Amino acid sequence: MGYSMKSLKILTYSLIIMLAVTCQQAMPQQWSVKTGIYEFTNITAREFYIFAPVILGGYDVWTRSRISLHLSGGMAYKSRKYSEDRHHLYMTPIFFTANYILPNPDARVYAVIGSGFSLMGKADQNKALDKTHYAVTYGYHASGSLRFRLKCKPVLAVELTYNLLMPTVTEDININGVVINFGIWIPVDRHKSRKLKANTEL
Repeated sequence: MGYSMKSLKILTYSLIIMLAVTCQQAMPQQWSVKTGIYEFTNITAREFYIFAPVILGGYDVWTRSRISLHLSGGMAYKSRKYSEDRHHLYMTPIFFTANYILPNPDARVYAVIGSGFSLMGKADQNKALDKTHYAVTYGYHASGSLRFRLKCKPVLAVELTYNLLMPTVTEDININGVVINFGIWIPVDRHKSRKLKANTEL
């Protein structure tokens, strides 16, 4: 696990450095809406929940050349009956990702890689327990996606994200996982929007 964390940190810092030194013209920012599954990689978590449906929404908070900073968040929920009790797991993932579009970004189909920081809020509800267990943890993630540019503005994407989190306490269930999702990205041309607003005011 230490080696994986070190690799993710190196990838994250490398993307941030690339972002800092890039000085080309900014590209249009994008909204994103994604849905898929959060598949747990920890044995204990898989025994209870296996996977959880997830929905995410996000926005490029900064873009420059082929690099962007994307902030996304959403909700994942899973309910399962185990040993005569009903277990409910609520998760609120937040991802802050530095994305890099691989060469040939003007092609109809292109690839994007990313890495960044993760936050995860969790509520574990079980009738066998006296109260709901709440926890917040953090970590790192790495992602890769294949995007399909449509004739109109939206872009369809298939994305895979590996989320590596650090439990707040050793007794807490480990919710590391892989997020597999399908989504749509909608470009927003800020310059065109500002020009339209200025013309409207005139």
